Parts: sequence; structure tokens; C-alpha cells
Amino acid sequence: MVFVQCAPKFHSAEREQEYIKADSTLWVEYEAEGERLAELYAENEDSLYIMAVELEASADRKNKELAIEYSATPSGLRRCFMLRLDIEKDTLQDILSDLPRDLRKSQCADAIKAHIVTEQIEVGMKFVSIDVVDTDGDKFAWSEHRNKNILLIYGGLGCMGRFGRRELAALREEYAEDSLAIVIYYPVSTIDELKEFRNQYSADYIYISELMPDYSPFKIKYGVQSTPTCLVIDRSGSVVLKTVGFDAEQVKEKLLNLVRKSTTERLRRNI
Repeated sequence: MVFVQCAPKFHSAEREQEYIKADSTLWVEYEAEGERLAELYAENEDSLYIMAVELEASADRKNKELAIEYSATPSGLRRCFMLRLDIEKDTLQDILSDLPRDLRKSQCADAIKAHIVTEQIEVGMKFVSIDVVDTDGDKFAWSEHRNKNILLIYGGLGCMGRFGRRELAALREEYAEDSLAIVIYYPVSTIDELKEFRNQYSADYIYISELMPDYSPFKIKYGVQSTPTCLVIDRSGSVVLKTVGFDAEQVKEKLLNLVRKSTTERLRRNI
């Protein structure tokens, strides 16, 4: 019996260009429609918000559909990795099975495979101390923060805006460093880039990185892509909150609950 390899050896350059064009058109139309809605509902903020949410949801859906349709191209496959948290793992496995042979051997395909076989960290699970370095180039010692609550943020200090950064700074002032570690992970390639973020924003936080921006074990294991993604980790090492975006009130409430819980436990031990 002869088995025929159905998948082509190489991806199609023409399909790659088709995807790039289709992707560009999607976002040009998205921007144009956003401007039209802003003008149309200039006097009605509630309606504008509703329409903007619908527009964004439609664009996100089309973005995923395009990525899957063109997954047998380098750019389409990279987009599938970026959207991996929104695509079923069975679908991702089917995508890998249908790839041209050159793309099957790519770093992106390997990263998607790793995502499929990895259980991403969610609320209720223990955090994982993946090897990272700090701004001095030294291996970051997670164990030094074992008896603290940790606010672990995946990038995005710029995306928070001034209000979000002020709220984060207020947290730093409210909680002593021996009770709360604020750790910012940035997907950068060099120590100098990591230092730039520390210098640009605040040296009051701990900045860490794997120095591998695209397909890092941290991104895959922690299930993060959008910045900022925030995780609150309690003193026992359990993830008690995971959010896309920095919701200051939600983080503060969770930290307050942890402090109350810790205080109650200490009182019980002393009785």
C-alpha cells in the first residue's frame, strides 16, 4: 500500500500575499467604520459605546476566521498563535495537521504544539516559577517572594494609561514590599530593553523577562497574549485572580481579601 502525502512541501507565496491584503483591508475598514460611528453618535455616548463593542466583536471574529482560513501561510500561522487563547485546541491541532511541511518545522508551529499540550494557568492553580532574569541580568529568585502576595503583570504599563499607572503606584505605596511584590514581565530580547521600561515607568517594581519575545514558555504556560494581563498570586502560591487589562478596583479588592484572610489566620493561630 502506498501512502500519499497530501500536504504540500512549501507554503504558497501567493496565499501569503492574499492574507496580508485581506488582513490589511479588515483593519482599514474597522478604522473607517469606527470613525463613521463616532461621527454618527457624537451626541449619544451610550449608543456609541454599544456600537463600538459590536464593531470590535465583529472585527475580532473576522480576524480569527481569516487567521484560520490562511493558517497554511507564515503570517496566518503567526496570527493563529497570537489568537491561540480564542481558538479551540482541537482546531489548532487540525491546523497543524494540514500545514505545508516547511511550516510544520517552524518555531511558530512548535509554539502552537506546546500550547496544545500545556495546561495554561488559571484561577485556582498554583503558579509556576519559570526561569527569568531581572534588569541586572541575574536569575530572578521567585523563592524570595514565597511569603508575599504577588501582583504579576504581563507588560502593558503603557496600555494602562496615566490613570492605571497612578492606581498601580498607589498600590505600591499602600502595601509594604515585604507583603506585596509587584512583578512586571516584559517580552523583550535584551536586558537593555528591559531597563528601558524600568526607566520609562517606575523603578519601584520588579522587571523580569525570558529575553525571548515571541514564543516563550512564560506566554504559553501562563496563557497570556494581550497586555496587560494581571495575575494576583497569594502567599501559598495559588492564582486567585487573572484578568485581561488592569482593573485596579478588582485587584485592590482581591488584595484586601487576602490581607483579611491572613490576619484571621494569624489570630486563630494565637488563640
